[in-house]
Amino acid sequence: MFENAFDFSALSDLADLRVAVYLIVAAAILWLAKAINQACAGYSLNDQLTKHDNKAVAVSFAGFLFSLCLVIHGILTAPASLKVLEADENAWLIDLGSTAAWAGIACVLLLISRIFNDKVLFPKFSNKKELVTDKNIGMGAAQAGSYIATALVIRAVLGDEESGSFIAELGAAVVWFVITQILLFVFCFIYQKCTRFDLHAEIERDNAAAGVALGGSLIAFGLLLEFFVKRYDSIGSLVVWGIVAAVLLIITRCVVDKILLPGAHLDDEIHKDQNWGAALIEVSTAVGVALLIQGSFF
Repeated sequence: MFENAFDFSALSDLADLRVAVYLIVAAAILWLAKAINQACAGYSLNDQLTKHDNKAVAVSFAGFLFSLCLVIHGILTAPASLKVLEADENAWLIDLGSTAAWAGIACVLLLISRIFNDKVLFPKFSNKKELVTDKNIGMGAAQAGSYIATALVIRAVLGDEESGSFIAELGAAVVWFVITQILLFVFCFIYQKCTRFDLHAEIERDNAAAGVALGGSLIAFGLLLEFFVKRYDSIGSLVVWGIVAAVLLIITRCVVDKILLPGAHLDDEIHKDQNWGAALIEVSTAVGVALLIQGSFF
């Protein structure tokens, strides 16, 4: 240990110009993604974020950008990508193009997930109205959670060395994406059935606590789906695991209610008091349990 404590040769890797090129390309991708997001959203992001100080749009857009960064990180750290970078000095240019292409695909899938979020997860109201007109932070948090959960699964299938080709990898990504969206709906359905309040009604009445709790729980659920997709390729097993994961997170919610918040009902704190602090406790515990479950299998 510390045998090379004063060896500075590792710093040469940090001076690699390819790193700077990747960062420039990533910045360009994020800028382009913002433009595409704005075009599809039907409102000006700049106006909402600056002129109107719309924090609901800010939370949603932050979730979108973070999701895209998660996918780009998954591409860059995939085993297949690392092998390409080590192959020869020009092979990284091909990988750079692949990174840009996959980031574009991920952007499209995330925007599709927003439509799914609007039409399927929350069909009783318009997400755009809640974000722009009502400045509903709860809606922004729920949408951000949906973005991140989707991105976790997308990045799990990227860079698969056994996929064989770009087309095969794209096909796998689309299949897992569709299944994931269905499982997100199933999770929301189970979550709603296990709460003592109307989740849709609470989010529609600008209850930030309800949106934060759901958005964070979706992220925890996405972590559990990501873990399974990385290790296995059985669609049937993923469906079963999705239901098991949902039950585990509901049990976690009960633990938060009975042990971490004794003397108070979590549902009352979220529904009646709109206590987003209690919602954060639920979220941190759910995400923590998801990470612990992931770690237990390694």
